[in-house]
Amino acid sequence: MTNSFKASQHIHRLAALIVGLAACAGAWAMDVRVVGQEAIAPKWVALPGRVTGICPDVMAAIERIEPRLHFMGYDRSRSLPGIEAGLESGKLDAACALIASPRRNAIAVPVGKPVYVARHLLVARAGDTAVVRDMQDLVRLGALVTTQRGSVFTDWLKAGGVQVDDATDDNGVNLHKMLAGHGRFAYLNEVTLQHYIHSEGLGPRVRVLPVVLGAAPSYFWVSRKADPDLARLLGAALEKLKADGELDRIYTRWTGLH
Repeated sequence: MTNSFKASQHIHRLAALIVGLAACAGAWAMDVRVVGQEAIAPKWVALPGRVTGICPDVMAAIERIEPRLHFMGYDRSRSLPGIEAGLESGKLDAACALIASPRRNAIAVPVGKPVYVARHLLVARAGDTAVVRDMQDLVRLGALVTTQRGSVFTDWLKAGGVQVDDATDDNGVNLHKMLAGHGRFAYLNEVTLQHYIHSEGLGPRVRVLPVVLGAAPSYFWVSRKADPDLARLLGAALEKLKADGELDRIYTRWTGLH
């Protein structure tokens, strides 16, 4: 057997090994089906031809440190009830940055460290001198509050006896309803409220009340019908991103908050 023939066999074996390793890597790759959430910038920001925001940046960071995960489908957006229906049916594998609720706990599991903590604030028209220290004050005022349909915090307001208009899950519409005189207050998460105030120049027209009526961690959720490996891989990736500060950097980059 000539040296050239032996060398050729060795090259072929190496090539076969590389192909086999690539096939194994490919077999471990997992497409993770998600969708964006409607009207909740900067968590999700729809731009011409692309979607960006806190959640897309978090998913890109996850893919960098855990290449076995590939997120797909978030060029489409759904309402909160639509996202929950997708998790329940198994048509969606995961959802980004949602707080816990009995329904979500029944259809999915939270994994890893929270993406961020959601704080909900009241905003009124400029010049409104209302004092609200807690939900009981809000109930005593008897004021109508515009808020997001399907939100856990909206359910909390309703259960507490607050008059609520949750006809839409569009936070921008709810804010402008209040500014137009429909409702005394709007109830939004801090991140989205600040986004609308700055992007639409609403500072002179609104008064943000100095009270946090609700706060809760927002987690990545994995459908109970998803591949069992997904929760493990996604949770570990989020733990790493929190440990090295990347989750906090993404949040601050989009919100200016810490």
